[in-house]
Amino acid sequence: MAQQKGRTSKADATRRQLLDAAIEVISERGYADTTVERIVEVAGVSKGVAYYHFSSKADIATCILVEGIGEIVDDFVTIAGKAPSAVEALTAMMDSFAATIFRNAGFGRILVSELWRREWSEPMRALEERLLAVLRGQIERGQREGSIRGDIDAAFEAVAVVGMVLTTTLHYIREAEQRVEEGCNRAEAFAAAERSLTVRICDYVHHANA
Repeated sequence: MAQQKGRTSKADATRRQLLDAAIEVISERGYADTTVERIVEVAGVSKGVAYYHFSSKADIATCILVEGIGEIVDDFVTIAGKAPSAVEALTAMMDSFAATIFRNAGFGRILVSELWRREWSEPMRALEERLLAVLRGQIERGQREGSIRGDIDAAFEAVAVVGMVLTTTLHYIREAEQRVEEGCNRAEAFAAAERSLTVRICDYVHHANA
């Protein structure tokens, strides 16, 4: 039993290693210019090992998106269930989403470039729709509560929220990276960027309420 558990742990670690390498490569090159050869080179494993875990490059990319978006959706559902108002729910969701991208900028860059592709698998599409549905539900809740303008198109606004958080977060990450390149302390640069992002998120929520 212990030996089997050890093999499982090693396989899980290798799979994670491949996914992390793929995130790095795809975020730099884009999906179309990424090859399995480059992914395994960065991961430090053989192609045979890669194909043991994944059937193709598309399978690797789909797993990255399905796992990452799945975690975000689960977090949104939890927040929506606990928040006393729509405005508090949306603010907490956007803060959490931004924090996720701050922790993994490579994943954020893949989301920006690949999220709206129509070729992805059915599980990926289902998660995308669920993500937007949770956001749309809270926007509609805010309209019923009178805290969000009734003339806002909730479905369109849900898509806009995702795009706004992704692009704004990546902008602040790049600014922080530039400060680090100029000699600033990394922890201080990223902390300042995250504080600035929080202010922008609050501004967005205020605009929706105006």
